[in-house]
Amino acid sequence: MTENVMTGNTAVIYEGTPGVRLQAPGITIVGSTGESLGSTAAELVDQGFERIELCGGVGASEANAVRVAVGARARLGLVRYGFESLERIAEFTRAFAAGEVLGPQAFLYPAGEGTEEVEHPDVVMIPIDGIEHAESVGRRLAEAHAGLVELYRGLDLEYAAAVLRGGGGMVPVGFVGYDD
Repeated sequence: MTENVMTGNTAVIYEGTPGVRLQAPGITIVGSTGESLGSTAAELVDQGFERIELCGGVGASEANAVRVAVGARARLGLVRYGFESLERIAEFTRAFAAGEVLGPQAFLYPAGEGTEEVEHPDVVMIPIDGIEHAESVGRRLAEAHAGLVELYRGLDLEYAAAVLRGGGGMVPVGFVGYDD
């Protein structure tokens, strides 16, 4: 992996079925309702998480409410999509709002000791162990007609480009940007 993959304790929060979906070295992925995003983030920071990353379904107003809830106690990141993914993510958003599902959602994060792929009804979480692996996962997710892919805990632009390349541009790929 590239040297810029983050270390430290990261909590990813997405709007979905409440509860912990994954606990792995350095990363925990939690579902939360929209009304509970701020309190969920504050609880995670109270537990020692240094970095909160919000899924791409969280808008600027909700992200700001999370910022207010956690203050300066943690870095706050939010998934955003590049220009090449905007049309496909708009399709996903329209379908989601209508109660439809456009293929599986996938969250990718750096592989660590003891991590393996975890599937839940609303998201599959896939540990990534390098650029070539990211590209092959992109290919696999495009073949599965994934609705979206989001990269967490330091999987940066190099990884996003690899997933896009592997998926032939057929899957929207988002990655985290921070507010600091």
